[in-house]
Amino acid sequence: MTSHQAWADAYLAQARADLVGAHCVQGRAPSVYAMLLQMVFEKLAKAALLRTGAVHLVAVQRSHRAASRMISVLRLQRGILEPLGGSPAWQDVFWVVEALESAHPQLAEPSSPILEYPWQDQVGTVKWPERDLAIAARLGDPSNNLGPRVLRFAALLSDRFDAVFP
Repeated sequence: MTSHQAWADAYLAQARADLVGAHCVQGRAPSVYAMLLQMVFEKLAKAALLRTGAVHLVAVQRSHRAASRMISVLRLQRGILEPLGGSPAWQDVFWVVEALESAHPQLAEPSSPILEYPWQDQVGTVKWPERDLAIAARLGDPSNNLGPRVLRFAALLSDRFDAVFP
């Protein structure tokens, strides 16, 4: 059987590839950017959970709630993020990661905004991510730095992954 370490390394490698895509897209297509960031954080979280032995491989493969679990750990164990400037410096980014995860198609509430796909709201209006996904609009808004901050955090977490999750 393949080790959890091998799976963790594979998730980390794919998260880094997705991060390259997010860098390329950034403000050009906010909904695609949001989707790529969600994928980056989900895979980083799965790599972290496997590396630390917090969960079994089957649970990691079946769940799309890994990112919020990782954020909970980072909030509770503040020392983990000392190599990245500490947990308080990234609270706005944590909120974004959780918002992206809650918009995942398999996790979103009925009639709620969804990453990737159109959805129908409570009054029957068909909406789609590029036009109607609020978190994507915030990430793509050039008048604030939230999108670049989330990308910076993802890059730092990726670059210093071994220090944060030994």
